[in-house]
Amino acid sequence: MVPGMVAPESLWAQETVQWHGYAQIRYGRGDPATGFSLRRGKLWMGGAIPGVAGLSFKVQGIFRNGSQGAFVLQDLFAEYRVGWGKVEVGQLIPDFSLQRSQPDFLVPLVERAQVVETLIPGARTLGRDIGIQMVVAPSAGSPRLALGLFNGSGANHLAAAEADFLATGRFTLTGDLGPAVRAVLGGSLAWRRVGGLDVGTLSPTGDAFVGEDFRWGAEARLAGGRWEVQGEYLRAVLEGEESEGFYLLGTVALDPANRVALSVERVDTPAKVPAPGPWIIVGGTHVFSEATRPFPQAQPSGPAWQGPFPTQLMGDLRVRSVEGELRCGGTLQLQLFFH
Repeated sequence: MVPGMVAPESLWAQETVQWHGYAQIRYGRGDPATGFSLRRGKLWMGGAIPGVAGLSFKVQGIFRNGSQGAFVLQDLFAEYRVGWGKVEVGQLIPDFSLQRSQPDFLVPLVERAQVVETLIPGARTLGRDIGIQMVVAPSAGSPRLALGLFNGSGANHLAAAEADFLATGRFTLTGDLGPAVRAVLGGSLAWRRVGGLDVGTLSPTGDAFVGEDFRWGAEARLAGGRWEVQGEYLRAVLEGEESEGFYLLGTVALDPANRVALSVERVDTPAKVPAPGPWIIVGGTHVFSEATRPFPQAQPSGPAWQGPFPTQLMGDLRVRSVEGELRCGGTLQLQLFFH
């Protein structure tokens, strides 16, 4: 090969890599915050690794409010797919909770339910950890089992402390209740032992929790032609300190580009005494797609928001009672994709 030239196989490898990104720009008023913000700005790339069938990778970073504008590594893992499922190794999302497994850009409200954001094992650490995860799912609609073993320290920690670890498991069963209704039932478990971790309001020790951390959840989802209903109950016990919560979320499609959502959600932790009432949230989504144009080039095969890259305008209104006083809030969010 001539010096300075790139080998043909290297060029082929580069062509298999794809990159994507999106930004969520929002304006909020009232509870929980007022003003403009960049909720998320994500960039990721991934693709097949040449020479090994079924082997791929993903690298993802994020700009977000909690990082004060810094670009933070979220995902960096290899995935090996075989006939019975897949194995993932690296920094990734432990499989726990239905809504946490759904991409944030496909959730019909501007945020996941507060109980999910609070009680998943990685709630304070980007929802990620470093380790290995196996998913057994031979075919669509069959039972699915995910088992993971992680450091337990969260994302971007070089190594776990001695004797620390996190074990997770999630099982789901999918079936058809009729010609147009699909049901999913499942549950999640997580057990962790740590020598010092930020668990926020789940323990009086806050960012210095030491001990055993046990969490579990139950989930259900029904999906019909124009509607979906899903709900979860999550519970966490950290050295005797108990937290729990739930959400129930329903969505109805008005047409392929517009839908409305209604959610009831609540979470109780040791730090919230007395506990506030549940949030009642009403939301709407409009997806900008070919289907919304006067003369579309091509009609999507299904609802536009189920596509891989929905650029959309979202909004919600929420209200709850805190010690007899009503608290209200509203958010308008523009979600932009580029790839």
